[in-house]
Amino acid sequence: MDTICNLCKRKEFKIIEHDEAPFMVLRCNSCGLVFVDPLPDQTDLAAHYDEDYYSDWMGNQQSRRLGMWKRRLKTIEKIISGGRLLDVGCAAGTFLHLAQQNGWDVRGTEYSSYAASFAKDLLKTDIFCGDLIDASYEDAYFDVVTFWHVLEHVTDPTSYLQEAHRILKPSGLLVIAVPNVNNLVMKTVYRFVKGRPLKLFSRNDREIHLFHFSDDTLQCYLKKTGFQCRRIGPDHGIAEPYKKMVDAVAVAIYNLTGMKIFNSLEVHATRV
Repeated sequence: MDTICNLCKRKEFKIIEHDEAPFMVLRCNSCGLVFVDPLPDQTDLAAHYDEDYYSDWMGNQQSRRLGMWKRRLKTIEKIISGGRLLDVGCAAGTFLHLAQQNGWDVRGTEYSSYAASFAKDLLKTDIFCGDLIDASYEDAYFDVVTFWHVLEHVTDPTSYLQEAHRILKPSGLLVIAVPNVNNLVMKTVYRFVKGRPLKLFSRNDREIHLFHFSDDTLQCYLKKTGFQCRRIGPDHGIAEPYKKMVDAVAVAIYNLTGMKIFNSLEVHATRV
């Protein structure tokens, strides 16, 4: 197998899930990173996130998601009150719009041409359509860089985090939210309700996740790319009511035991 782990660069894996050939999900025997192999073509992935993909977010879920973005911005503003903020994978720009209204100087990147165009019209500011690395921002330019459920979608998390390190000010804040591969409560409920295990990957998924992070692998990524983890805990970003109830049980278990078995991880980190 010619596959190399994006995190530790080792080449020994265990197959933990099969999908339609040639795709499968692997776990690195060395560091435990879980990921899809082979990785789908990035151009095909971008085309997946079209107007239909965003229609529910901007329709039925809009009010619930607005509350989520307000909570996330409030969390950041408890640490840094303002400055330059980059949202990587900014989608239709809702989070950036709220930050802009609060006085932040905002920028965004987005792979979906539909979403990037929508965000640019909304914000009247620079939204780069494409890969973060190709945006060529200045060194030490941003006070905050956010990755709200983005790293699981990209083909090279290491490069994204290295670029975030380069463009963040030494005093800057990196915020990451990703699904938790150890979301045992959600997996248990899903198996009970659906009668089958919750799959990690399918090329027909609405949300195509290429990398699946745990607390341990995410912290290893931060250390590898020059960051120090300041906080890691649950991300309260679920909009669907029934999933929120399930995750509330997992968060309660975490609060009692420290077990990180909730649905998503939220990390705050600073440059070393």
